[in-house]
Amino acid sequence: MSKYKWWDKTMPLFSKGEYPDGKKASIEGGAPIKFQYYADKDGTTLSPTPTEYLTSIPSLTNADTLGIRPDLVGREITQWKDILDPKFKGKTSILNIPSIGIMDAAMICESAGILKYGDKGNMTKPEIDKTIEFLIKTKKDGQFRAFWKTFDESVNLMASGEVVIQSMWSPAVSAVRGKGIPCTYQPLKEGYRAWGGGLSLAKHLQGPQLDAAYDYINWYLSGWVGAFLNRQGYYSAVLETAKANMSADEWGFWMEGKPAQGDIKNPQGQVVEKKGAVRDGGSFYERMGAVACWNAVMDEDPYMVQKWNSFIAA
Repeated sequence: MSKYKWWDKTMPLFSKGEYPDGKKASIEGGAPIKFQYYADKDGTTLSPTPTEYLTSIPSLTNADTLGIRPDLVGREITQWKDILDPKFKGKTSILNIPSIGIMDAAMICESAGILKYGDKGNMTKPEIDKTIEFLIKTKKDGQFRAFWKTFDESVNLMASGEVVIQSMWSPAVSAVRGKGIPCTYQPLKEGYRAWGGGLSLAKHLQGPQLDAAYDYINWYLSGWVGAFLNRQGYYSAVLETAKANMSADEWGFWMEGKPAQGDIKNPQGQVVEKKGAVRDGGSFYERMGAVACWNAVMDEDPYMVQKWNSFIAA
């Protein structure tokens, strides 16, 4: 930890599992705090409380939700279960990445009152069975148009209008907007499915290689990359350095939920918002403060993947 410059400025969601005001974050699923620390220098056992041994250097996080075409849905979307509305039959999609898709399905199931989970990020076999049973029935009823695997697939489905409500990622929403097509990353009553990422050091590194790895990590969190990530709707784990590399208007729009004072551009320089626009979901703390669960690899992951594949093949 001593060779990493920015630890004292790392957002407390990673370092403490809480928000700056001390409010505890959801630990359902793979909450970063559950995997942030090793118990000792051997790195074989995780610690539930902070130690000086990090599993990784936190890099970014975000809160995911459903994307919608506000010009085509024809109604207010407020809950995850709205994707099941018969009005959208054949015009919906969820992502075909088992460990994430199953959690979006769980958010939908809980919202619709179909199933209550002990932990959506670590389902039991009976919970997996019931979730897959629901998905297969919904698929056979014709509710889904597609199951996307790649960023471009999700963008094309939404931009073409083939799909009007679906699982999405923040940069995909920006990409659709960059084409001049309305697309909303819709805040929902039940909250967001979030995730966090980090950079880890290979065990064999030593000498100049280890120094170079730390130099890269220190550069990565020094601000330029953080600002790039923030401009596509993500959040850098070190917000202070990212802020120094963004304009006041960019920071106000992306981080504080303030109306844009001018055109807002994505990292590729495309205009994605006009003057007066407010970010979907509001400020950083409004969005990340409404996290319901975190992406995770379940204890029953092999079983879940097998069942998920049976759903896709059904």
